[in-house]
Amino acid sequence: MQNNENNNGAMNQKKEENSNSSKEKSAKGVNLNTPGMAKAVSRRILEDIDAYCVEKYNDGYRNHLGASLIGRQCKRYLWYIFRWCFQEQFTGRQLRLFNRGHREEARFIEWLRGAGFEVWEEDPTTNNQFRISAVMGHFGGSLDGIAKLPERYGIKEPVLCEFKTNGTGAGFNKLEKDGMTLAKPQHFCQTSTYGCMPEYNFEYCLYLNINKNDDSLHVELVKLDHNLGRNMLVKAEQIIMSQVAPSRLSDNPTYQECSWCAAKEICHKGALPEKNCRSCKAARPFENAEWYCEVYNGIIPKDFIKLGCDNYFPITNKV
Repeated sequence: MQNNENNNGAMNQKKEENSNSSKEKSAKGVNLNTPGMAKAVSRRILEDIDAYCVEKYNDGYRNHLGASLIGRQCKRYLWYIFRWCFQEQFTGRQLRLFNRGHREEARFIEWLRGAGFEVWEEDPTTNNQFRISAVMGHFGGSLDGIAKLPERYGIKEPVLCEFKTNGTGAGFNKLEKDGMTLAKPQHFCQTSTYGCMPEYNFEYCLYLNINKNDDSLHVELVKLDHNLGRNMLVKAEQIIMSQVAPSRLSDNPTYQECSWCAAKEICHKGALPEKNCRSCKAARPFENAEWYCEVYNGIIPKDFIKLGCDNYFPITNKV
């Protein structure tokens, strides 16, 4: 009897020791002194940060065709984007890069105000960014701000503000050499579109573009082209109201812009679009940024648009 009690006591003591040992190991966790372990953990930290950035900064589909994109040469790409035929996928690094561009806006405004400028980044009637809207609400964009120069400049009319970022290299060098209109034609189309809108009628844009590598700052007062802006509005309407894809930029998939385009699988290889109401033949743009279904003869509920229904038929199919 005594022997059994001793044996049980020894077994319990052994279990307790094993339990304590496991807890100690768990508390100690990974041993960073193990060869290669620090690098492996570092890689995992980066992966976790990337995953967070993808979840946090990826806005998904845009409800409207944006003025920031309208200067892009290929109408077909813009149509695919507007009809939600595909959603371009970005890495965590790319999304951090885009987010940095947004975060720089506050610095631009600080510097301008510090230099004596009056800057308005929000519409006082809405407490949101100044905006433009056209084509039944399906085309639009947000202004970075409106500025008034100090009296010492002798310029009374307010100017549109546009803030951009750029990396070191040929792009920024060309901007410094040739100016925004030639070096950044997409930015010129965007700002000219804002400028031509009757509610603003800006003649000039104060364009600031910072080099993210060395903080060199490009500052340029750009005379806007209202005719170009009105042409962009016509282009937007053509894209938005079309129920068929516009012509390709090139029928050759190896053409430079086509070869790296995110839409090439759909455009050149016949891949099916992502399923949702906007990529369906039965849907068409309607007033107040709504969508109308020809099958059910009614406005599509906003929370249903991303889903599509059993009658879905890809808008890219010819038959």
